[in-house]
Parts: sequence; C-alpha cells; structure tokens
Amino acid sequence: MNYVSEPMQALKAISISQLAIGDSLVNLGTVLEINENEKYFSLVIERMEQRQVWNFSKTEEVIIKSDS
Repeated sequence: MNYVSEPMQALKAISISQLAIGDSLVNLGTVLEINENEKYFSLVIERMEQRQVWNFSKTEEVIIKSDS
C-alpha cells in the first residue's frame, strides 16, 4: 500500500468555532456550509463527491489542512 500522509506542519488543530467555509477537514473534506444552533455546529462537507452533514459539539477541536 502506497500512502503519503500530510506533513505535520500542514495540519492545524482549531476550535470548531474558528472553522470557516472553505477549510478542509482532515479525513472528511471541504466545508461548504456552517450552521450553528444552541448545542452544536452542523457542517455541510463535500466528501466522496457528495454533500454530507456532520454535527460537532461546540466544545470540539477539529484538524484542518493549513497552508501556513
């Protein structure tokens, strides 16, 4: 199996509240929409050529691919 992982400097842990449309979540895909309610964030993510909805607690951290 040939697999090249992301370089560690290209990954960044952020609070879910700092996530922005266009960010790319590691192992999930690109964020297309962010909806917030009282208890969680609902993210619409492009994954496997589909739009999928994922819910995250407001206290979670996510890992994004970072250009910096």
